[in-house]
Amino acid sequence: MSQQPVPLAEHHAVYRRVALRELGPDMRIGLNLAFYRTFAIPRIARLLADTGEMTERTGKRADDTGLMLYELIHHGPAHPRGRHVIAALNRIHRVYDITPDEYRYVLGTLIFIPVRWVNRHGPRRLRPEERDAAFHFWSEVGRLMNIRDLPPTWAEFEAWFDGFERAELGHDPAATALIGATRHLLAAKFPRPLRRFAGAFGDALLDEDLRRALGVPRPGPAVRVTVAVMLRLSAVTRRFRKPRDFFVPGQPSRHYPEGYALEQLGPDPLRPVPRR
Repeated sequence: MSQQPVPLAEHHAVYRRVALRELGPDMRIGLNLAFYRTFAIPRIARLLADTGEMTERTGKRADDTGLMLYELIHHGPAHPRGRHVIAALNRIHRVYDITPDEYRYVLGTLIFIPVRWVNRHGPRRLRPEERDAAFHFWSEVGRLMNIRDLPPTWAEFEAWFDGFERAELGHDPAATALIGATRHLLAAKFPRPLRRFAGAFGDALLDEDLRRALGVPRPGPAVRVTVAVMLRLSAVTRRFRKPRDFFVPGQPSRHYPEGYALEQLGPDPLRPVPRR
């Protein structure tokens, strides 16, 4: 007897539980690293730099991106707030000359990079049904964003994703500008006495291929060991903590200390740029 496909609503419920409750801190780091990974594709890095959003309105751009993703994960693409986010993403991106492969790659970062991070550094590995839930959730988002030719299985998409990186990952001066503009955002997450080391600690979260593509120096052994120990201790201690909700819609953020409305999220006005 053939197995019935799992409804999308069930995939969303599983993914929301993992991303916003049980493994929220780990998934957040993974999503942040997914964002940084796009800087390592030269054409994408140049587009991000040319819009000015990351270099001139860094705090708002970072908040808007995170809040839109978490709104989507919390409510799901079928909910009115999820549909609002999808419509906003389509409106924002349609003014830019983005290739289908670039769309597909950015979507892949949201699937594979957080899962890989959790499996390596989280308090536990994702179960097969949780990994599948992440894949189906973001694949549905991709479908609603009209991203063409999405691979239909995890294995096929992951093989395409890794092949794209082998061919395209590389350094561009735009990546240096993007890293320089966003590094202070990571520093702000550390306790004040540690903030002067935050740049090196953040660099230690990046794998070697990504560091080379971004032009980021390899941290020294002491920093790498310290970060590895901190990650391990965090993973072990969180195994014994009660999970808590990681996101509340409308919650305050750096750029929106009084909370936000969905209509505030995203660039205003949109500034189209030529591709180069």
